[in-house]
Amino acid sequence: MKTTLVAVGVGFAAAGSIEVISSDLNGGGRVVDNIKAKWSQGLKFLNNDATLSAEYDRNANERGLSEATLTGKNGDINYELKTNFDNNDLELTATTDTKDGTSLELVANRNDGVTSVSASRPWKIQGQDCEVTAKHKPSAKDTKITLSSLLGHGVKAVAEYTVGNNNKLDYELEYEADISDGRSVSANLKPQENSGEIEYVDSETLDATLTASMALNGKPKVTVKRSWNF
Repeated sequence: MKTTLVAVGVGFAAAGSIEVISSDLNGGGRVVDNIKAKWSQGLKFLNNDATLSAEYDRNANERGLSEATLTGKNGDINYELKTNFDNNDLELTATTDTKDGTSLELVANRNDGVTSVSASRPWKIQGQDCEVTAKHKPSAKDTKITLSSLLGHGVKAVAEYTVGNNNKLDYELEYEADISDGRSVSANLKPQENSGEIEYVDSETLDATLTASMALNGKPKVTVKRSWNF
């Protein structure tokens, strides 16, 4: 009955998808963990092209939409205006790129005002290509500086330094590789926390996406996701 209601609700949209996600198949319990649906419609906003999209998430709001988003561009500014029906909040994300290659982003919502501002740009450090990002969150009263670089062979190093009341340095290694068409493996490792996770994704074997993951010193988890586009 729930699946039928979702299909009827999205039938009037120009384009979209329905997604059924299983629970952990190793853990037992109910088979279907969640049902999601997304759809979108092009329109004109401020005399420019924009896209209005909406999302249904059974776990977030079983009886109606969980959120609606308006995205578009006005001049050099890209914007995303998102309404969350669960908490009746409105969030605005605005981004732009400067001539020197710096990407700027501002996030604000109706309840808290400005929640974060950030700037990122590519950089060369001792001949190594890097991406540098600085993000400030007024509520946390700190600034995080992130430095990431591809080391080669699918390995990426990420270091994050928090400047504020409690200065802190975090770092991790990430790995990602395609095994074959529709099959990939990824992993991340945080040595200072003795934590990490490896994940295998297969969208080729079945008419669905199979994800198997296991955290360091944890138990394996398997989920299946099936999507239909319309």
